[in-house]
Amino acid sequence: MQATIPSKDPLLPIILIVEDHPLTLMAVQSLLSAAFPDCRVLSAESAEQALEHCAREAPHVVVMDISLPGMDGIEATRRVKALAPQTQVVMHSSHDLPIYHDAAANAGAIAFVSKSKTYTDLIPAISAALPPRP
Repeated sequence: MQATIPSKDPLLPIILIVEDHPLTLMAVQSLLSAAFPDCRVLSAESAEQALEHCAREAPHVVVMDISLPGMDGIEATRRVKALAPQTQVVMHSSHDLPIYHDAAANAGAIAFVSKSKTYTDLIPAISAALPPRP
């Protein structure tokens, strides 16, 4: 299988995946690259890396895990929204409990997708968060 190289076109919407588990990251990146061929799909393995991405080029959508090394995804979401208020954050976590849903919403996430529902719920959540295309 040939790897897909993300387009460098600066006009394409950017989806940033923040995930520290390599196999999960690879699966989500493959899923989103196929579902959104007109987007640049980037990745970060930590909240700190995600914030660096957001400072360089504000992504349209960030898919944020909660359990990350160092800063957790809830705090990272707060900081992403402070740094790039127009960026939409979709929380993507295996911590599928109301307390996490509430914390994510309070931090500024627009959606919460359980990792157990990645293949059914993640694409619609991201589609709703992306700007309309002409």
